Parts: sequence; C-alpha cells; structure tokens
Amino acid sequence: MSKLLCVIIDGLRADTLACAHVPCFDALARDGVVSRRLQPTRPCLTLPALTSLLTSLPPDEHGVLSNSGAGQVSPHAVSLFSLLRYRHQNSAAFYSNDRLRLLFPQGSLQTGMLINSQSIRNVDHELAEQAARCLQREKPDCCLLYLEGPNIAGTHFGFDSEPYMESVEQADRALGLLLEHLAVVGMRRDYVLMATGCCGGSQPRLDAGEESCLPLLFSGPGVIKGRELEQAPSLLDLAPTMAAILGLAPHPDWQGRMLAEMFQRQPLEFKPLARKKSGKPRRRVELAA
Repeated sequence: MSKLLCVIIDGLRADTLACAHVPCFDALARDGVVSRRLQPTRPCLTLPALTSLLTSLPPDEHGVLSNSGAGQVSPHAVSLFSLLRYRHQNSAAFYSNDRLRLLFPQGSLQTGMLINSQSIRNVDHELAEQAARCLQREKPDCCLLYLEGPNIAGTHFGFDSEPYMESVEQADRALGLLLEHLAVVGMRRDYVLMATGCCGGSQPRLDAGEESCLPLLFSGPGVIKGRELEQAPSLLDLAPTMAAILGLAPHPDWQGRMLAEMFQRQPLEFKPLARKKSGKPRRRVELAA
C-alpha cells in the first residue's frame, strides 16, 4: 500500500504536451505509465468531470451536471474521500475554485485550502507550495492538488495561445516543486503520483474524433516504468485505481475498473463486494457522500 498524490491540471490536453516544454511531465512519463487518450465524461465540464473522477459514476447518476456548484451530489454517489474517512486515513486538498467544495464530503478532509484564483496572480505556484509543505509536515495518505491556470488562460486567450502554453509549463514546474519537496524529506518512494488533465469549463467542444484527448500519468512505487496504455482508460476508472493504490476496496456501486495493467503486481488481493442476485432487496450500509 502506498500514499497517493493526485494532481489535476484543468484545461490540459494531451496534444499540448507534445509541443510544450514540460521536462517534469516527460521524465515522469518515462518513469511510469502514460495514456494520451483518457475518455472524458459528458458534459465535458470541470465539476461534473471531477465528481465522476472521485465517485466512478457518470454525471447523470451522481447528479452534478453543470459548473454552477448549486447542485448536490446524489446521496448514492460515494466519493473516494468518503472511503478514506471511513477507513480513518488522512486526506488533504488544495484548490482555487470555491465550487470544488462540492467534491469533499463534510468532515472528509484533515487539511483543506482554498486560494481564490481572483486574488493572486500565480495561484498554481502558491497552491503547489502549500501542498508541498503539507506533504512534508503532515504526510497525508491522499493529497489532491487542483491547478486551474491552463483553463483560465485558455478561456481568456484561447487554447492555442502563448499564455495558455505558458500556464501549462507553469503547471509542469508545480509538479517539479512537489517532487523536489518529497525528495528532500526522503518521501518520494512513499507516494504514487497521478497527474491528469480535465475538460475545463470553456474549452472548444470535443468532437467524436477528439473524444480521447485528455492525458493521464501514473508514476511511483509499484508502477511499471516506460509503458503507454494500449486501451483508452475512462475517467470512471480512476477512483477504483486510486483506491487500490491506497489499499481500499472499491465501492460496489462504482462503475469503473481498476487499471491493473499499470502495476508491477496486483495492488490488492481482495475483490469488490459482489452484488446479490436474489430477488430480495439487498441490505447495504452506505457511506455518507
């Protein structure tokens, strides 16, 4: 069982990585497993996508269908952070969009920090600094860092613009900062890093030929080195995979699968609870979402 560092780069697309100067991302891809065809959910918006990422359910089942933040996650949608709380594991989150509070069930975070993206110019760097200090000081089992810069730059200047490319390169430097802080205290081998793009709120609509254009990367202990996934993973596969890294069984209502092909060996030996096939209603203890 390892700890998990999850970095979500909003607005990042796989084709951008081919032309941007991203030495940290490139080094991690050589040292881990990468996919350039992560399948997004519909609607392709930040809040519905991140809710799907953490609950392994499509938006029409978890109930978050827009970026407004006004809705509520369905009580039947169980988040990875709920599982962490139930198992008494520590979690932390650092983000710059206050609507993302919806992602974290009440009481599920030991450390949470919101820095409003309107109040500081270099918000991604500041969030990475705060997350790095938390990793060194508190050593959470799961730490989520949300970087919004590429989506903000793409929305205001275009997703082919120079400011957008600069914001992607800044996100790469934030990755390097996190890994440098972990290395200083000898904790780099304790954490599996998952870095992924996200659809954003104002990206050009993806047509059918571009549907699988989000990047995904895993690197760290137990992850195979230098492999590109042949089968395009789904956003719904990420919660079961993250749970496996953390030593948690996936919730039986989750619809994704654990990406076992990226590990040197099976992270968990147990299987998710099987659903009963009898006609009698199944008694179930549900975690608060």
